[in-house]
Amino acid sequence: MTPPWPAPPPPVVRRPEPRRTPTVTVFARAVLALLLSLSVAFVGVVSLRAWAVSRAPVPSPVAPGTVMTPVPLPSGNDPEGPTPEQTVGPVPVDDRVQRGVVLIAGQTPADSVAGTGMVLTPDGLVLTNYHVVRSTASLTVTVASTGRSYDATLVGRDATADIALLRLDGARDLEVVTIDRDPVDVGDVVVAAGNANGQGYVTAHRGNVQALGRSIQVSGPLPEDPPETLSGLVQTNAPAWPGDSGGPMYDADLEVLGMTTAGGAEDVEDRQVYAVPIAEALDVVERIGAGDDSGSVVIGPKAYLGIVVEADDSDGVVVQRVEPGSAAQRAGLAAGDRILTLNRRPTPSRLALAHLLDEIRPGTGVPLTWETQGGRAQSGEITPAESPLN
Repeated sequence: MTPPWPAPPPPVVRRPEPRRTPTVTVFARAVLALLLSLSVAFVGVVSLRAWAVSRAPVPSPVAPGTVMTPVPLPSGNDPEGPTPEQTVGPVPVDDRVQRGVVLIAGQTPADSVAGTGMVLTPDGLVLTNYHVVRSTASLTVTVASTGRSYDATLVGRDATADIALLRLDGARDLEVVTIDRDPVDVGDVVVAAGNANGQGYVTAHRGNVQALGRSIQVSGPLPEDPPETLSGLVQTNAPAWPGDSGGPMYDADLEVLGMTTAGGAEDVEDRQVYAVPIAEALDVVERIGAGDDSGSVVIGPKAYLGIVVEADDSDGVVVQRVEPGSAAQRAGLAAGDRILTLNRRPTPSRLALAHLLDEIRPGTGVPLTWETQGGRAQSGEITPAESPLN
């Protein structure tokens, strides 16, 4: 994995553009990664790295058992409010910090990944970032406070908000995180806690809220992941690392105000760390629980065509290879074909194809049109299967 904290450029007004990447398998990576609509320009977009670890763990910035002397929290009577100099730094991890926090490990076709999550219910519903579990074939979740591990399944997700809901198999009587219901203000003290660098235990660092309602452009953990745009985020200077993704961003009372998602800048002292507001994340969780898969929410397995496509979208979605026995092969697609429409909607790019696949239930037949390598127009029906990956 390349260094995950590229220095963010100054704010601009622009449309994010997909990054050119090597050819990828639609079900395994490209379609699972290209999940965000790029049709709206945002003010103040910065380029960052979404924080899942996709390499072997490295030493933690603070090992467990280390004796730390954190800077005291400022008094609530301070008329000027807390400053970064007053509050940035490591904090001890006690039972309150790791209550309801879980360590996530997953396996993709190419690598292992790691991240963090938060227990929402005693029977094992866990909130995390979708980029933490994207493209994984299996997931193991370990409760930080007890060390007990569970197999986990992906219940649903909203990739446009980078939110995923997991269920731990056979879990019960788990401790849960405490949700902050108070307004968040610039200057508020925050604490970011998580599985930094996939270290296998929780560390935590404090900082301050620097801005609200931020829009950022993030890159996922895989080299072929294109930029994704997230909006409405909380910007902080609480130090965090890859692997902290999906973990809690606490307030000064150790109540969860957000979910750590991405960060920028190489220098820890100058790093900006961004969190999805917890209210937004819980709105998605509520929709998943209610079975509402309208819009960008996807519940259950994803649709799988069984094709490998060219990474260059300049000529549309061009098939490089068709998987034997797949839905694409049964529909008549072949290498060199260019997919024109799926379910009567155009597919000018891999991103557009990804959006359309998110709207199709596996096992449902939909119209498909394509152009052969020789320029002949074709049409038919395709019935996507269930993707073997999250």
